[in-house]
Amino acid sequence: MTSTPQPDAATDRSSRRAAVFVRRAASEVRGLRSDQGRSRLLAAATALGVVLVARFALGLAALVGSALGYSVTPWPSDFTATPVGQFLGSFVFYPFPFYLVAFVVLLLVRPVDRGSSLPRALRHGLVAGAAGTVALALVGIVPGVAASLSGGTWVNLALYLTTIPFTAGVVDTALLLVGVVLAWHASRAATLLGDPVDVESRGDEGAAADPVEPGPAPVEVTTVEEVPADTSGRVQDSAREPAPATRPTPPRSSSAADDWSRFAPPAADGDDR
Repeated sequence: MTSTPQPDAATDRSSRRAAVFVRRAASEVRGLRSDQGRSRLLAAATALGVVLVARFALGLAALVGSALGYSVTPWPSDFTATPVGQFLGSFVFYPFPFYLVAFVVLLLVRPVDRGSSLPRALRHGLVAGAAGTVALALVGIVPGVAASLSGGTWVNLALYLTTIPFTAGVVDTALLLVGVVLAWHASRAATLLGDPVDVESRGDEGAAADPVEPGPAPVEVTTVEEVPADTSGRVQDSAREPAPATRPTPPRSSSAADDWSRFAPPAADGDDR
């Protein structure tokens, strides 16, 4: 027999999930200052920019057509029924929840990173488009209830919850996917070409290092170990220089010492008288 979860437990899990989501969203917002955060912001803005451009073009074409056949008398006095009101309603007022939710999802929940593949980026675009369509249905509750009360039927509320947001969401999601593909190709091109900021910084560092000339080679200084001296001021035997070698004298021959004839007087000439 399985026990049914209590409402308090479900509330605790929901509160924890909400707290985790809030902390994650806060960390993602702080991460927008980094290079990856700026890349995600650029990708989300590119994808949403395609939707805005297409919506503006379609609204402008409808505005021109409505202005050509516009007549004051058969139209009600409400501003939203005028061509300008219809243009603002189709371009700004009604699809604004889709713009906001799809942009937040692409920026914080399912971003288009540089290293992601194209199928993954398309899945993220589908998730953002689905979230934007749900936002259109939720926001449509208020005008659906108002139209149902004024018309006396609740069919209008069903239309604002189903067909009207679904039709607008499918078109805007298709345009959003086109923008996601463009953003993905732009991010891939930026990855292949490299970050110009890094290249410029490396170039500046290299240019600053080029004019620096190498200094003279360091001179090695050798220290002479002092030799202790004795009390008489003389250097010890280990530091003395060797005495110069003396040449040996040849021995004197004994015959030269006994020969005294060289000291005899010369012999006189003639008879000795």
